[in-house]
Amino acid sequence: MSIPNNRIKLTIAFSSILFLFSHIVLGQDNSQYSKAEQELELQLREMLGSIRESYDSQDFVKTIELSQQGRSIADQPRFYNYYVAVSSNLGLALLEIGDTLQSIKVFEESLEKAADFQNTSLDENRRKRTLVTANIDLANALLLTEQYDSAIDKYEEALTLTNQDDIEKLLILNYNIAEAYLKNDKSDNALPYVVTANRLADKMKVDAYTASVKLLYGRYHFEKNDFKNALENFEQSIKFAQLSGYQEALINSYSYASKAYAQVGNYQKAYENSQKFEELQQDKFQQDRITAVQNATAKFKVDEVTRDAENRIRSEKLEAEIRRKDDLQENTLKWSLIALGIAGLLILLLLIGFNRRKRLNEELEEKNQIYLKEKENKERLLIARNALFSRISHELRTPMYGIVGISNILMSDETLKDEHQENIESLKYSADYLLSLINNVLEMNKLNRSTNNVLVDQRFDVRELCSHAVESAKYISPEHDNEFNVEIDDRIEDYYVGDSVRIMQVLINLLGNANKFTQDGTIELRVDLEKETASGHLLQFQIRDTGKGITKEKLEYIFDETKYLQQHSANEGTGLGLPISQKILSLFDSRLDIQSEEGAGTIISFAIELQYDKAELIADDSAPVHQTLKGLDILVVEDNKINQMVTKKILDNLNGNVSIAASGAEAIELTQAHKYDLILMDINMPPGMDGFEATKRIREFDTTTPVIALTAVEQIELENRMKNSSINDFLIKPFKTEELLDVIYKSLKR
Repeated sequence: MSIPNNRIKLTIAFSSILFLFSHIVLGQDNSQYSKAEQELELQLREMLGSIRESYDSQDFVKTIELSQQGRSIADQPRFYNYYVAVSSNLGLALLEIGDTLQSIKVFEESLEKAADFQNTSLDENRRKRTLVTANIDLANALLLTEQYDSAIDKYEEALTLTNQDDIEKLLILNYNIAEAYLKNDKSDNALPYVVTANRLADKMKVDAYTASVKLLYGRYHFEKNDFKNALENFEQSIKFAQLSGYQEALINSYSYASKAYAQVGNYQKAYENSQKFEELQQDKFQQDRITAVQNATAKFKVDEVTRDAENRIRSEKLEAEIRRKDDLQENTLKWSLIALGIAGLLILLLLIGFNRRKRLNEELEEKNQIYLKEKENKERLLIARNALFSRISHELRTPMYGIVGISNILMSDETLKDEHQENIESLKYSADYLLSLINNVLEMNKLNRSTNNVLVDQRFDVRELCSHAVESAKYISPEHDNEFNVEIDDRIEDYYVGDSVRIMQVLINLLGNANKFTQDGTIELRVDLEKETASGHLLQFQIRDTGKGITKEKLEYIFDETKYLQQHSANEGTGLGLPISQKILSLFDSRLDIQSEEGAGTIISFAIELQYDKAELIADDSAPVHQTLKGLDILVVEDNKINQMVTKKILDNLNGNVSIAASGAEAIELTQAHKYDLILMDINMPPGMDGFEATKRIREFDTTTPVIALTAVEQIELENRMKNSSINDFLIKPFKTEELLDVIYKSLKR
């Protein structure tokens, strides 16, 4: 666990956190120093800043050189706190280039200086914190080299010295001790430290810490074969790792979760977590490849500096020997041969290192090519899937427009009501039900494929919204004869600001499900004010029914749209209502909570934070309710005969004067011969000229007549094409008459 520095791949982590405490270790008060000592302290502070800057820029050669100079300057008892701070940077740089033995040696020397620092007359807190830092540094390096018992001893010593008010450092130490015990297969010993770390993380409420501690807790339960509790903690770790962007914890959590799900027999979940683990590993692989090359380069430079120093020392000794024994030719020749041998050995070592690095780069390049090919394959499949759904959208909605339109026409025909009322209502219900199934499938595809799913804030009456949702849900399985109740907390304001369309969609899905699976029972919608927030209210929506409930088996995959394969009762539909609602609520940073038992009904709830608006809503009396198109000449451009009939009938019932064009070319001829008040344009009209092209040609001689697209094309595709077209507005088939009137009058006002 390393919070923010990810360069050191240590499971123990927190090494980089010491940088956050360095000002405490060093201390801000220099009043205990003499004037000469204050000048020396200023020099050490500036040098420490340069060392950190070099380390942060991954210039480990410079970090090591400056750290050696800094330790030499700070090698005085009253400045051993600076000696420890510099050694922390030096040891971390050595760990970066893989020299763990030298790093441990540096930290052992640092700990000796920290112990001697306790004998000075400087501030006690500063002395104690210096000793804590030195113990943690050495413990981290020991844990990295699997010297678990020694590492735990150092952590325990640091723990006894740490101020009990320093929650962050207490969390770090408890976490590292627990980590050491788990790595040493002593899970029982780890438990009390895991519990303490979990309590401290809950108190701190820092997402990255919480993610790491939950992962640790999950590993403990996994070691104890308690896979249920392990999974709960792994899922929590995934949640907080995603919130904080902490990739290391997220990768490990998905890996452990995959293993735990496999242990409990949930192989689908195991596969899904394994897939997420593999995807993140691919990203991490790319980052690690860059880091590996950088570290290899740094290691090479450090070795090069070391070799240069050794060569200089040998050369100086050789020159001195020659000067003292210039008369001894044999000795001169011997030292020359030794120098040549050393140079040859150094060249050989350089060649070996170069070849190793070349092989590593070739392997990384090969794996990168494999990854790129897999990525291209996935992108091709995604494009094919989106194209398929776009085509399905049009092919399904086109006949549905005819079915829904004709059923609406029959419903409004007074001459048919007496004899055929029941048959017509059955037809209308079946048409609406089929349209609902189609819309659910297409809505799920839209949520899955689009990265631009954003919430649209608008002012709305929460009580009116709930009432409309209940009334809409009643039309789903109306034969079930259920009683609907709505209870809204009196403390809730009348008006809020939020995406009411999305909230309505969720409520209709949930209430519709309750109505569908409850017969001759009660369905209750309850809205409570859970708490007040800085910007508004957190509202808790709860839907309770007395229906047949949900089995435990189905609850495990109820939000997975890919699992709804078997239908166990009539009219269960596509099973996409809950997955769609869950995805919509994720846009609000919320989720569904379900409590249900088979035969005992279901309670489903969610919470959404909304801004309340106490301003009085002023009625707009200037906006009339339009129910007629009397006096308007309207051209309908539509190649489908049934759709021509349906659209014409709708417009005739609204008293509009309707003309029909069966193609784009015919529409151009009619608009050249007659001035229309409005054009309703189909988009897909084979052959030769679609609705966009026909509109473009019409705009060459008529720039004012509103053109509205009536189409079964998928909305995402249509919106993209509309950006560069001269069409004024659009409406997706099938549509309600009220929606058509709103779009028409809105276009006529422009």
